[in-house]
Amino acid sequence: MKIAELADRALYGAARVWNRRSMAAVAERDGHVQFEATVAAVTDLNPSMRRITLAAPEFGQYALAGPDEYFGLLMPGADGRLHLPDAERINVRAAVAEMAEEEQPGLRWYTVRELRRATSELDVDIVTHGDAGPGSAWAVRAKVGDPVGFRSGGALYTAFDPARQLFVADETAVPALLAILQERSRRRLPGLGDAVQVHVEVPAAEMLEGLDLPAEVTVHLRGDEDPGTAVLAALTADPSLTEGFDYAWACGEAGLATSVRRHLVSVGMEKRDITFSGYWKLGAARG
Repeated sequence: MKIAELADRALYGAARVWNRRSMAAVAERDGHVQFEATVAAVTDLNPSMRRITLAAPEFGQYALAGPDEYFGLLMPGADGRLHLPDAERINVRAAVAEMAEEEQPGLRWYTVRELRRATSELDVDIVTHGDAGPGSAWAVRAKVGDPVGFRSGGALYTAFDPARQLFVADETAVPALLAILQERSRRRLPGLGDAVQVHVEVPAAEMLEGLDLPAEVTVHLRGDEDPGTAVLAALTADPSLTEGFDYAWACGEAGLATSVRRHLVSVGMEKRDITFSGYWKLGAARG
């Protein structure tokens, strides 16, 4: 086994230990896959959200680890061509960094909105913000026929059994949230209401247009304030909004996710009953 692979295994082993001690159980994939896909369709859901449909024969046999599965999107490098990193490496970021600079693909992580194995297609909904970051820059220019790389990841949501559940998301986590709610509906589990409460925070209501967000979702508008500001204020102001839940899922900007988790722990929820993830960090490049 290569030294680099040993280092990868040690790093990811440590990460798994930390996860098991600090948050709810996640879905771990046994091995990973990497392959090339092609842009099959581009749809603007609203001025800030673009749906990219990817097609590849491998999607016909692909099985999701969970409804909020995340994956690595590998984009053409500085030379304009798509070069994929060593598929055997566990640490894909390290594998990309070791490639020639002009060949290094852009790498950003997104969640699967929908997988259609019957047509070998996968949808990913991407929040766009102009050229501020390689993911958005690629998404706003994406066109049918463009090549991309797909790198499998894992999933966070596995909590189908807990009775009362609380979900908190920002605009970047809405696709994953909707995928979870869709899977719960498919399994005929309780929907939104007393058993399942959902809070979504966005800068402006227009960011939710075209997403088919259920009417029962509570929407918090933060305007120009920092992510997490509006939803955390609401949750802390009304204790009934966080009482009696058996499980919570908080994802989106890192500050939002961690502050919601911190508040839930402060009101008595166990860390092992909370899933949280920073999809991006304010002031840093989105990953």
